[in-house]
Amino acid sequence: MAGAGAKPFVDKKLAQRKVLLFSKTTSPACKTVKEILDGYGLKFPKYESVEIECRQDCNQIENYFQILCLTDRREVPQLFLDGKYIGGEMEIIRMHESGDLGKKLVSAGALKN
Repeated sequence: MAGAGAKPFVDKKLAQRKVLLFSKTTSPACKTVKEILDGYGLKFPKYESVEIECRQDCNQIENYFQILCLTDRREVPQLFLDGKYIGGEMEIIRMHESGDLGKKLVSAGALKN
């Protein structure tokens, strides 16, 4: 179950950004995904990476991902476009390699065509 503060925090962040990545600074998977996203030249305020490991409600945020993403996954990275769950590390890598990630970023209004 998501903690009382986790859901409003996550929902507010999702409403604020076209592209939102929940991440941890020490995670190799998160580093890989950040490098992919950096390659697209995404910038704040359309894009934000939220590091959750220092938050007291980190565990509750990860629990909330299971509800939001309709998956058993709790771990980061978790990528959202326009408030919709896109995927974790493997999905992002596959979409990037196929060209689908760029298309999704354009259709979300985060990148120009």
